[in-house]
Formats: sequence, C-alpha cells, structure tokens
Amino acid sequence: MIDLPQWVQTLQNARVIDLTQTLEEIMPHYPTHSKFYHTLWNSYWHGDRSLTYQLIVNEHNGTHVDAPAHFISDAKPEAHVTIDRVPLTRLCGRGVHLNCRQFRAGENVSRAFVTAWESSHGALQAGDIVLFDFGWADYWALRPRSERYLTNWPGVGLDTAEYLIGKAVAALGVDTLSPDNPQALAGHPIHPIVLEKQVLIVENLCRLGELPDFFLFLALPLKIRDGSGSPVRAIGLV
Repeated sequence: MIDLPQWVQTLQNARVIDLTQTLEEIMPHYPTHSKFYHTLWNSYWHGDRSLTYQLIVNEHNGTHVDAPAHFISDAKPEAHVTIDRVPLTRLCGRGVHLNCRQFRAGENVSRAFVTAWESSHGALQAGDIVLFDFGWADYWALRPRSERYLTNWPGVGLDTAEYLIGKAVAALGVDTLSPDNPQALAGHPIHPIVLEKQVLIVENLCRLGELPDFFLFLALPLKIRDGSGSPVRAIGLV
C-alpha cells in the first residue's frame, strides 16, 4: 500500500522534464517507416460543433519505444512480446543519464566508457532505464533541415549492449534515430540482441542534458494490440 499523500506531495514538488519530441508533420523519421499525418477532420471554423484531427502515425514515429516484437519474430514465441504485453514497469523506474557528448558522429559508446562512468557516479542496477545523451537532439529539425539528424549519428556498441543485458537493465534510450548507428544497422545491430532479452529501446528523446545522473523516468506507450512499438510521452522527474 503506497503512502498516497506522500506520493502526491513528492510529485507536486518534483521538476518535470519533458523528454519527448513534438509529433508534427515533416519531422525526422527512419527512411523505411511511414510518415506522420495530422489531418483536420471536424472544425467549428467550418460549421462543426467541435475541433478534431485524424492521426496517421507509424508506431515508430517521434519519441517512441520498440517492443521486442519489432525485431524478434514469432519463431521465438517467448521473446516475441508485442507492445500491449510489455509490462509497464519496464518503462517506469530509476533513470540513469550518461553524458556521451564526447562521442562524434558514427562512433559507438564502449563498455569501458560505461564502467568508468560507474566508478565515478555509481553502479547501474537491475531495472534501470539507461539514457545515452549524445546531444544529437540539437539537430532535430523539420524537413528540409532534418538531414543532419538523419545522417551518421553515434550509437551504442555491441559490448555495451551485452554489458547492459548482464546488468539486467529494463530499457535503454537515446536522443538519436537509433542506438545502432548507420554502420551497425547495415552490419551487426544491437536491436535484436537487447530486444530478445526484453530490454526495451526508446528512441528520439530530447532535453537529456537537463537530467542529473539519477532521476525517475516514466514513459507510457499506447496499448496497441500486436504492436511492434508505440509513441510515448517520456518524462524525467527530478
């Protein structure tokens, strides 16, 4: 049983950092994914009683989470978990902010970097949501100015992914299009490796530089039956 008054007071006193990119047309998206559309449907400007829009959205538009089913086929039924079956506790917990802005375009964060960070900041724990802050959200822009964001972003190395699995983290997040840089996506991506172990992936985060080393992370996906992922509203509470 939670101490409800104490929880309410803590939440009211916390600073809320919105880590979510705004969903809008002509925003950056992975080339093979369909685009986001926001289309006027009802309008009091045109005689309707209310204002509504129709959304056409890919599960992987904007700030979103990848479910294991995104890369793990139903040939592995125990690992093929769709977004409607992902436990919400995988996206609610202690967030860890790793400042990775020293990594240049196309480079990968190594296990050695993470263990060195732990030595000076504190150990990763089971259930953590580990966010890699490359400062790449600075390049987020609407087309035609989105090319920089979509080109040769840095990523998370294979040895780092295996280390996070060993630490039993719940999820990892990046402020890039993917934790796999373009070279890794063309060769040996970490996506199937971490997702098979039920480590979720959150992509296209922003404002990570405002986070302390440790904070409360919350991100709730839409409950999409058989979904491979979902847009999320990700926040950090500090």
